[in-house]
Amino acid sequence: MDNLSKEFTSIQPGAIELDFLIKYLPIGDKIFVNPISGFISSQRQMLASDVAKYWSDNIFPDKSEESYSAYYPFAQARLFYVVQTVAQFLNLDEHSNLHWCDFATGEGVLLKLLRNHYPLLKIHGTEHSQVLVESLKSNGLEVHVKTLGIQSSMLYKKQFDISTLTWTLANAIDPLACLRDVVENTKTGGYVCVAESSRILVPFRKSLSDYFSKTLPADLHPSNFSANTLKLLMQLAGLEIVFVNRYFDSDVLLIIGKKVDYQIEPKFFDDQMQVVKFMKEWQIASDFFENLRSNF
Repeated sequence: MDNLSKEFTSIQPGAIELDFLIKYLPIGDKIFVNPISGFISSQRQMLASDVAKYWSDNIFPDKSEESYSAYYPFAQARLFYVVQTVAQFLNLDEHSNLHWCDFATGEGVLLKLLRNHYPLLKIHGTEHSQVLVESLKSNGLEVHVKTLGIQSSMLYKKQFDISTLTWTLANAIDPLACLRDVVENTKTGGYVCVAESSRILVPFRKSLSDYFSKTLPADLHPSNFSANTLKLLMQLAGLEIVFVNRYFDSDVLLIIGKKVDYQIEPKFFDDQMQVVKFMKEWQIASDFFENLRSNF
């Protein structure tokens, strides 16, 4: 169990470097595939607090064409997909009044979707950025400053019936610590929904030159999850897997776990060599597409 946990926090002996990816990365950055789980990871040289600060200070305020905002139509659509998938799984309706917390809520788009569609839910949120928290509070949302996996847990532990963590773990230096923080603040018998982009061991979604960045440190997106490695991470955090979406033909990988009071035997792994082969095939497909795109 300890060796498995370490694969999500650092590069382990026996990891294979994907050196053919260097051309997509800043100078000095590297990507590895760990040996037991098949988990794909950057070198993890940055501190978790520095990664969180970079996202708060540089990514969300950026107004350039390559910036990101959860208010972009595609981002709102995938968050609405998360809301409706969880609601359908748990049979929620306009009368439901459970406690739902969106951890690392960012700009609070998911919270606003919940407020609009399920008005009786008791909604909460956490966010690293003080600026974003104050903005959300001014809009009547109950949001607290918190950096997952770093700060001590919230004052009210184990209060949430439903917890969501969306498009966050891929940006976490220590995704297991972040997820355990979420699980700790979820009731036993409650549900944790994790959503990430579906990219690994599925049909190729985009070019590697669009997936990686030559200008931003690889540690800003250090964790690259397949369905198996995300399920494994959730099991290590104390969650029994109860729902997996059709990630293989969707842009979204969404998994729901139930918090239990017994130890779970990890059983989801990727074969390291199959992952390496997949990444090499992805590079070939990317080269083909980049040559094609140059004629657009």
